[in-house]
Amino acid sequence: MTVLNAPITDVVVYRDGARITRTGKLQLAKGSHKVTLKGITDYAREDSFRVSGRGPATLSSIDVSRTSQVFEPKESTKDLYAELRKLRAEADGVADEIDTQNARLAQVETLQKRFSETFGMVYAADEGSIESLVEMDNTSTKMGEEIRAKLRDLGEKAKELERTIDVVKANINRIDGERRTETTFSVEVSLDVSKAANIELAVSYQASGSGWQPTYDIDLKPDKANLRRIAQVFNRTREDWNKVNLVVSTATSKPAQAIEARPYYVTAFDPQAELERREKKRDFAVGRAATSEGIESAPPAPMMEIEEEFAEASETVSGIAVYEIQKPVTVIADNELHPVTLTEEELGSETVHHWYPDGMAEVIAQDVVTNGSSVILPGPAKVYAEGDYIGETSLSLVSPREEFKLGARIANDVKGEKKMTERDVEKAGITRGKLRRSYRYRLEVASYAKRSIAIEIFDRIPHSLSTQIVVKAELEKLGAESSELGVLEWHRKIEPNGKVTLEYEYEVEWEKDVTVSPSLP
Repeated sequence: MTVLNAPITDVVVYRDGARITRTGKLQLAKGSHKVTLKGITDYAREDSFRVSGRGPATLSSIDVSRTSQVFEPKESTKDLYAELRKLRAEADGVADEIDTQNARLAQVETLQKRFSETFGMVYAADEGSIESLVEMDNTSTKMGEEIRAKLRDLGEKAKELERTIDVVKANINRIDGERRTETTFSVEVSLDVSKAANIELAVSYQASGSGWQPTYDIDLKPDKANLRRIAQVFNRTREDWNKVNLVVSTATSKPAQAIEARPYYVTAFDPQAELERREKKRDFAVGRAATSEGIESAPPAPMMEIEEEFAEASETVSGIAVYEIQKPVTVIADNELHPVTLTEEELGSETVHHWYPDGMAEVIAQDVVTNGSSVILPGPAKVYAEGDYIGETSLSLVSPREEFKLGARIANDVKGEKKMTERDVEKAGITRGKLRRSYRYRLEVASYAKRSIAIEIFDRIPHSLSTQIVVKAELEKLGAESSELGVLEWHRKIEPNGKVTLEYEYEVEWEKDVTVSPSLP
């Protein structure tokens, strides 16, 4: 049996796992050999081991097995357990003494009570004196005080013993906590070597307890956006990745399945048929359990196919992207996230301004970014505007070449103002028992930016849900791109130091006995 020393050299980390490759070399003579690689983490999937290699040898079989090893703590708990038994025996003795003293105190108090109850009759019969009463009272009071003092001392001693017991138990738990059982995998490879030579073997396996989470830094600039992709890699496999060739892949190990459509049947409910169906299902389950009782399934045979990795590919089918890190990377096994910069790419971007005067005091600017050829996975993003930090957001899944908005911020160089220029109220009776109001508004947007801007302007007029209330407006004269349900939308461009003015008017008419809700301006 030859032991192979094969450190981790390559890691392909997926979003919910990793493909780890260990590589080692050894000198083998001509003939049949069994080579063993030990100490592989139990986070590895037993059915995922693959072996490949170089040299004049033929791989005949591989065998994967589990090995459990118990690591004992350096300190012994023997003396601590002996001390614990001694302390518990002493604590039991103190508890017994407390019970005894409590019984004595109860006897003294009972005797004193009975003497007090019968002394009146004894004294009336001239068979006792006041001096005997005083003596009895003093004696019983003194005995009670002595017993109570002793009980206080015993209580303090019991508390001290309990604290000492807790300390000893904590030390025992601490030492026992250092005892652990570690399970690892071992891989045994059978080789037939045709001539003495150096043989290189690569053992790869899939491991859970690892993966990565996408984060982004996005710097918004005029007409473009710099997107930096960062992978927050985590490694909890209990195996350090020291100076490995790291590849980050957007793939996931979760299985996908195409579900075929099935007919959707509906029928009248039949209680008797439903009862028969349930009984038949129960009888089938019981019969299958009886048939399979005592039969153990054989473990899956190791797969011998050698899987090739195309590490130089930057994008594979179905939009899966891989990022090969150019320099060796170290990711230790811990509970932390380790940032690894993947790429920085330039995306097309257009700054669009947004203003809705009834809901926003200021004009808001945000960027419409067009994604490139790689998918953007869901994840948090830090957003900058020409290098200045403006906030954080969360990106949803963005497909290649899809547009998305981000970077909402107050546009301090654009000012919007809404004014009511006319309001006319007609009293009841003038319009044959109806009331009517008309309004005229002016929207003004001034730009003090250094370049021309695009702006989306929104406003609204009342929209009636009642046949007793009529809203009249000549929408075709408003020049709005949309006026659905009374929501008006304009798209305008404003030159540097330019201004856009929009005016519109409408009137509302309703029966005089109708109350408009909410009230009109």
